[in-house]
Amino acid sequence: MHLDLLNTIDNVEECVSSTVGCQAAISALMRCSSSFHEGVGNALRIIRENPQLISEAEANFHLLDPLVEYLEAKVFLANDVDQLLFGLGYGREDMELLNNAYCAWETALEKIFVERLCAGVSSLSDYRLNSRFQRLLKREVSMLSQRNHRRALFIGSGPFPISAVWLHKYLGISVDGLDLSSDAVERSRGLIAKLGLEGSINIIHEDSPHYDVGAYDVIIIALLAKPKKVILDNIHASARPDCEVICRTSSGLRSVLYEPTPILTEILEKYSIADARVISGAADDTISSLLLRRVGRG
Repeated sequence: MHLDLLNTIDNVEECVSSTVGCQAAISALMRCSSSFHEGVGNALRIIRENPQLISEAEANFHLLDPLVEYLEAKVFLANDVDQLLFGLGYGREDMELLNNAYCAWETALEKIFVERLCAGVSSLSDYRLNSRFQRLLKREVSMLSQRNHRRALFIGSGPFPISAVWLHKYLGISVDGLDLSSDAVERSRGLIAKLGLEGSINIIHEDSPHYDVGAYDVIIIALLAKPKKVILDNIHASARPDCEVICRTSSGLRSVLYEPTPILTEILEKYSIADARVISGAADDTISSLLLRRVGRG
C-alpha cells in the first residue's frame, strides 16, 4: 500500500512537471517572432514531446487550445514563399502528428461545448467555430444543382453535429447525422434534444462501412470521416442515381491542420469532380469541398 501511494505521488509529480514544462514551451513559442516553417516546426516539437496533448486532449485543452490557435494563425498569415516551400521540411509522420493534434483539439472543443450547451450556459451562436461552419455549409449548398432535396445525410457528424444543423437550416429538410462513435452519438442526441431539433435532425450510430444510403438525395462527407475510399465505395454502390455527393478536403498549407482527402486513381474511376470550393489565402476558413459526380452507375 505504501509503495502504491509513493508510485501515485511520483506519477502526479511527473504529470505536473510535464504540464508546467509544456505550458512554458507554448508560452515561449507564442512570444517568439518566427517564420511559418520555424513556428510550425517548433509547434511540432512540442506536440511530439507531449503526447498527452493528443491522448488526453480534454484534460489538456488549456494547453492544446493556444497551440492550435498559434498554428491556425501561422497558416492564415502565411505568404506565397511559405506556400512554395511547404512540404520540403515535413515528412509523412510530421504531418500525421499535426493532423492528429488538430483532430484531437476539434473533438475536445466539440465535447466541451456540448456539455456547456446542454447545461444551459451556452447557446449555439457561442460555439467558436459556428460562423466558420455556417460559411462552409453556405458554400456547399451553393454547389448543389438540384433544388428539391428531401433528405440529407452527413457522414461523420461527431459529438457536436454543427454541419447537420446548418445543412438543415439552409435546405429546410430532414438531416441524418451518422457517426461510428457511440459516445459521439450519445452526446449529439442530447444536444439535438436541447436545441429542440429532434424532428428535423436524427443521429445514427453506425459502425458498418456498408450502410445503405439509398434514401438520400444529398450526402456530405466530413473531413474527419475515414477511410474516404471505403465511404465513397459504399456511396457509389448504394446511393440513388440523382444523389449529390460532397466530399470535404483541405488544400495547400491548410493540410497542416486537416489531412487532405486523397484523390486516388481508384476514386477517380468511380467519381468525377464536378465542382470545387478551394480555400486558400488569409481567410480563416479551413475546409475545402468537392462536388463529386458518380460515373459507371445510373
